Amino acid sequence: MRIRRIGILGFISLSGLAGTLAACNNVPPAYDLLIRGGSIVDGSGTPAYEGDIAIIDNEIVKIGDLNGADATRVIDATGLTVTPGFIDLHSHADRNIRDNPGIENFLRQGVTTVLAGNCGTSPVDFNDYFQSIDDTGIALNLGLLIGHNAVRREVMGNVNRAPSIEEQTQMESLVKAAMDAGAFGLSTGLIYVPGTYSETEEVVSLARVAAKEGGIYASHIRNEFELIIEAIEEAIAIGRTANLPVHISHFKVADNTMWGDSTITLGLVAAARAEGLDVSIDQYPYTAGSTGLANVFPTWARAGSREDMQARLDDPETRARIKADTIEKLYGARAAGDLSRISLVSFSTHPEYAGKTMAEVTVMNGREPTIENGAEVAMEILYEGEGAAIYFMMVEEDVRRIMQAPFTSIASDGSAVAYEEDLPHLRNYGTFPRVLRKYVREEGVLSLEQAIHKMTALPASYIKFENRGLLAEGMIADINVFDQDTVTDHDDWSNPHQYASGFSYVIVGGTAVIDEGTRTGQFPGRALKRNSP
Repeated sequence: MRIRRIGILGFISLSGLAGTLAACNNVPPAYDLLIRGGSIVDGSGTPAYEGDIAIIDNEIVKIGDLNGADATRVIDATGLTVTPGFIDLHSHADRNIRDNPGIENFLRQGVTTVLAGNCGTSPVDFNDYFQSIDDTGIALNLGLLIGHNAVRREVMGNVNRAPSIEEQTQMESLVKAAMDAGAFGLSTGLIYVPGTYSETEEVVSLARVAAKEGGIYASHIRNEFELIIEAIEEAIAIGRTANLPVHISHFKVADNTMWGDSTITLGLVAAARAEGLDVSIDQYPYTAGSTGLANVFPTWARAGSREDMQARLDDPETRARIKADTIEKLYGARAAGDLSRISLVSFSTHPEYAGKTMAEVTVMNGREPTIENGAEVAMEILYEGEGAAIYFMMVEEDVRRIMQAPFTSIASDGSAVAYEEDLPHLRNYGTFPRVLRKYVREEGVLSLEQAIHKMTALPASYIKFENRGLLAEGMIADINVFDQDTVTDHDDWSNPHQYASGFSYVIVGGTAVIDEGTRTGQFPGRALKRNSP
């Protein structure tokens, strides 16, 4: 790799007479940055082509054959792939990016923009949150959705009931305030507490508020298991009734009795689009998901406070009901009857459980690893504290089919994880390079151009980014330079804290955050707001 830094007086460009004359006459270079000779995959889905990209400040100003052009800095991208920076539509970086503003686990995947506040969980006071981001500084760009769960909890706590008229009005006011502050839309996590206690009409009313401001509706749908068809239909109906685009998050088939039925679930989305509705989906490229261990419990048992849940477990009759429902979940989608399909990521009161399967944790608690014993142990340890888990509950057939759908974007469902802390899902480090390695280079499920489109222009179109997601003149200079022959994730569940490799340069707004494969320490990212550049 050849890199030339061209000073105003010092170095003479080797690119031609124009650069020589500019240096001799003390004329500043024409461009701040010139990426020369790369294979440009521009994000549109059209075939790659050889060319040069010139940048001034944070903007792409020229693309083509720029032989003879001069720049303050020249990157020789010969033999490398040049793409737009990747846009991650499903991130939870809002939870911890202020503690880890460098978010290197995503920079090294080529991610330059994330949309956070997903699954119904977000800040509520957006102005305060955005100010804190400005004060801290961040390495990539971050947009936010306003989360239904966060709003409901702010107004009603975790109660299992419908809102009063006054409470509904308060929730709508909070959504309106967030939209006014720059939210890109409303998100729901209808499988999680307290959003799971809402009826469809409650969500429709909040979605209408977002719709009036030009926002989208992004949903972790109410059920990804045996009732997935009804849950997809509910999401589409909310968009139809509230008149706004619908985006279904981390689209999957997670019920072991429905493996292979992605033809049906994708068909529901295709039919809605044929009807003229704006419905899209995203996907992470793994057969495992990750969420709280408490989700093996029935949602009715988790209403209210932790003390309320403990009181239910203390009551023999209620405890028996909880156990029966938990057993049903463990025989069903959460474990498919095999406790080794659940692996604990972290546990607040038992750090020794991290990295152990639920089968191993059950044995550690003195029991045979049966589903019935696993349910008992889950009740005992969740009585003490909270934990997160990885659930191996999908199959490759569905992952590949969903990935190939023309309306599917690639997204991580990850966050700004702390390096070497706990044992998080591999998607936090490897989502985008995994697609480039496994599904493009090794298996040919997608062409390189298709994959880049699903990481750039396609997600940009869903959230109406007009100046990101494409390599074109006038676009913001969020750019990746990588070697498609070597780019890779590290597919090791026992050691997830491994940065992706193969990205030579990651540029955010014209500033390199990864330079010759090294983190630069720059923080050029910013909080993005709806309808702002």
